[in-house]
Amino acid sequence: MANPDLNTLAEEAREISVGAVSGLGRLPGGVSPSGFIAEYSAVGPWDHYRHVPRTAVATVRRIAEQLGPKAVRSFLRAALGEGIVSLATSNRLEALPPRIVFHHIRQLRRLVDAIARDGDWLDLSQDIFLKECGLVTLRLYAAGFQLVDVRCGIPRSLVWRAGVLGIPGRMMNFLRLGGFKPFAQIHTHVPNLGEFNEENRNECYRCCAALFEFRPDLLGMFGSSWFYDPALAEVSPHLNYLRDVPLAGGADLMFVEQGGGAVRDALETSNRRRRLYEEGKYMPRSYMLIWGRRPLLAWALGNPEGAL
Repeated sequence: MANPDLNTLAEEAREISVGAVSGLGRLPGGVSPSGFIAEYSAVGPWDHYRHVPRTAVATVRRIAEQLGPKAVRSFLRAALGEGIVSLATSNRLEALPPRIVFHHIRQLRRLVDAIARDGDWLDLSQDIFLKECGLVTLRLYAAGFQLVDVRCGIPRSLVWRAGVLGIPGRMMNFLRLGGFKPFAQIHTHVPNLGEFNEENRNECYRCCAALFEFRPDLLGMFGSSWFYDPALAEVSPHLNYLRDVPLAGGADLMFVEQGGGAVRDALETSNRRRRLYEEGKYMPRSYMLIWGRRPLLAWALGNPEGAL
C-alpha cells in the first residue's frame, strides 16, 4: 500500500474498530465486524445501495438480541472501521479512475472522524449508515460531494407518467440512450451538505464521466429530486444550476410525481418555499434528470476544471 494517506486512515480506523469491539464483551458465535462487511459486500449486479443482504441483517439481529441496541451501534462502528481498513490495505481503490480515488479518500477521512464517536445514525434503517457502508465496500463511489451507485436502472414506469401523448417521445429518448439500464444514479449524502454548491456539483458530473471510462457499459447517469423542478426558476432561482447545467449539456428532464416525499424534502430547508406552499403558490414536484453517456462525456471534455 503506497499511499501514505491510506496508511494513516487504516491505522486510525483499526484503532477505532478495536476500541469499539473491546467494550462489547463476547460476541455471538461466528460474528465479527469484518464478517459483517463481507456479508454486506455479497450483493448481486442490480442490488442498489439500500439493499442489505439477509445474512448482514441476521448478524445485527443476533447482536441486538444478545447484547442490546447500544451494542449494535458499537458493532457497526467497528464494522465501518474494518471496512476502511480492508479497502485502504487492498488495491481496489487503485483500479479506479484517479478523480474518483481522490474524492473517495476524502470521504474515508471524513468517515474515520465520524466513527470516532457514537451516533444514532449507526443503524441499518438509517440512510446515512447505508451510504457510509456503501463507501467502504465500494458499492458506492465518491463523486465530489455526492455519491454514485452504478447498480441501477431507470424504472420503465417512467415512460407512462408522461401521459398517452408523451409516451412516444419518452420511448424515443430511451431508445436514443440505449435502454433503461445500467445507469449511474447520483445521491446526496447528508454529512456532505455543507459542500453543496455549483462547482462541487459540476465536479460530480466530471466524476461520472470518469466512471464511464472505467465502466463502458454504463448508459449515462440520472438523479431524481424536487430540485430539478422547473418551478424553482421562480421559487428558488439560486438552485437553477442543478437543472440548467445538465440540460445545456444535452440531458433530459422527465416529470415523476407531484407532492409525496418531495414536499418534505423541499420545505425542510427553506422558509420561503414553506411559506409559498402554505399559501398555495407552490407545490413541490419530483423530476428525473437523465444525462446520456455521450453528451455527458462531451460536457466533461469541455469543462475540465475541478479537483484534478
